[in-house]
Amino acid sequence: MPYQFAADRENYADYAGGKVFHSLPGYPAFPVRLVSEMFQRCLAVRAAHGLSGPCTLYDPCCGGAYHLSTLAYGHWDDLEMLIGSDVDEQAITLARRNFALLTLPGLDDRIAEIETLLKRYCKPSHAEALESAQSLRARLCQLTQAHNLQTHLFHADVMRSQTLQEGLDGRRIDIVLTDVPYGQHTTWQIADTARPPVWQMLESLRSLLAPDAIVAVASDKSQKVVHADYRAVAHFQIGKRRIVLSMVR
Repeated sequence: MPYQFAADRENYADYAGGKVFHSLPGYPAFPVRLVSEMFQRCLAVRAAHGLSGPCTLYDPCCGGAYHLSTLAYGHWDDLEMLIGSDVDEQAITLARRNFALLTLPGLDDRIAEIETLLKRYCKPSHAEALESAQSLRARLCQLTQAHNLQTHLFHADVMRSQTLQEGLDGRRIDIVLTDVPYGQHTTWQIADTARPPVWQMLESLRSLLAPDAIVAVASDKSQKVVHADYRAVAHFQIGKRRIVLSMVR
């Protein structure tokens, strides 16, 4: 069975893109269950290496950060900080709106927005969205009693290590979790065609990772997650996505 940790089919209705969390056409939504599985497999590898406690998670191709935001609601206690970057400035604008939903003021603003839409149009979809937003608020109240989750977003090209370094501003990464472009809805923006895009991404990230950091990459079958300075520690496949977990040698 490909799912080891997110084995139960939970009800993810409150997390649906475009309901409470923001989405835009052309920005594919990474499945909530799959991102949870990837993250939990990373935690298992960390535990096997004697690492524990909340971690800093980074996605250098975060898009609208929908998957990062939904992941936070499911794994709050395992996270200290969420970081996202993307080469697309419009995506970062959307990501800021989703990261705002990880704070009570931001979620309250979203609830007020949905209430206005419901009063104006009286659509069942708005009533369902309001119910989901209120459910998320109740959960967020519980989660923030333990700690507030730090977030950070910046605009950067994943192929340019210097821009990543500047955006991270000294923050060291425990887990990289990313769904790289496949070419259907999103494509790589690269100038150097001599090396595969995934290799270039891994090269850019290498010097920014904490010791024993884990890099989890979801890609289609045509893209190989291979770099001489990384070793694969786990891999699995769900549908058309192939997921590889690697660590720096």
